[in-house]
Amino acid sequence: MFDIVQKKWVFFGISIVLCLISIVSLIFRGFNLDTDFSGGIALTYEVKGEDFSTEDMSAIVSEALGAGKSASSVQKSGDDVIIKVGYDKDITDEERTEFSNTVRDSITTALEEKFGKAEYDGAAAAEPEEDETAATEPDASAEPAAAATATQAPTTGGNLVSGVRLSSMDDISPSSGRELARSALWMSLLACAAILLYVTFRFEFTSGCVAVLALAHDVLILLGVYSVLQISVNINFIAAVLTVLGYSINNTIVIMDRIRENTRNSRKESYGEIANNSIWQTMTRSINTTITTLLTIGMVFIIGVASIKAFALPIIIGIVIGFFSSVFITGPLWATWRDSAVTAKRAAAGNGKSKSKKK
Repeated sequence: MFDIVQKKWVFFGISIVLCLISIVSLIFRGFNLDTDFSGGIALTYEVKGEDFSTEDMSAIVSEALGAGKSASSVQKSGDDVIIKVGYDKDITDEERTEFSNTVRDSITTALEEKFGKAEYDGAAAAEPEEDETAATEPDASAEPAAAATATQAPTTGGNLVSGVRLSSMDDISPSSGRELARSALWMSLLACAAILLYVTFRFEFTSGCVAVLALAHDVLILLGVYSVLQISVNINFIAAVLTVLGYSINNTIVIMDRIRENTRNSRKESYGEIANNSIWQTMTRSINTTITTLLTIGMVFIIGVASIKAFALPIIIGIVIGFFSSVFITGPLWATWRDSAVTAKRAAAGNGKSKSKKK
């Protein structure tokens, strides 16, 4: 049987290298923040009459925005497409409004040139006649407002037959994004604190600290992967991180529970032997759980739409990292912690005896 605890510095070294890479990347590269955090506009269009791919839509949007600009994300869901464009840095409120209108008009015009203007079914055709009757008395001041309303949302309640129409337009301010990031950080910290309290109450304080350190290790490497690869970070990422926290601690608790039972029944075994035996006694369960979960979430990632893939990807990464930390980090770290505590007590006891003899 392979002694995981005896080879602990190999696994500790891998974790330290991965954590250092993550920290360096977070400092110098940062995140590729989606409009959920950086601020921007989210345009939802309904497209009928012609099939399109996400790549085709991204190319059209990039051309519409001009050189040096691109959408932060383009997601397709059936006939709908969600286009997110981030604000420029240090933009004022007035500039933000102008920016939103310009981007909306540019993208709408480009899409109408590609897919055609919106055409509705027969039920919707009657509504423009009512508008013409209501507009018999011209009102020059009302025309711009009417045009703006027509651009932001369909003026008719009919079903779209062909062409493209703007279904909704959401404005996300940078301050809202910062507040969302702050709330996500607090939620993660509160989750770790709750886990520490639970594991300490259920097992012991050492086990609780080891579990929280493993969670911090998992989240840090997950953040590092997103930073290194510059994967877009959106609101789905926060939900996925919290999901990974819950999944990772589950496997750790199983190993800690076996360590506690073996510690009670142990007579001559060292802490390292107890930890190694406990890890291997739960290894089959850990591997089976990880593989079955990866198969399920992997299929979701393969056949899911873009928004589902954005949620599934961090979970897949988190499951792999969580398995590594639970099996190769938590047990050896617990054994090292307990051995250090015993060594410190013996050293303190030895110093006390030497002092008493001198007296």
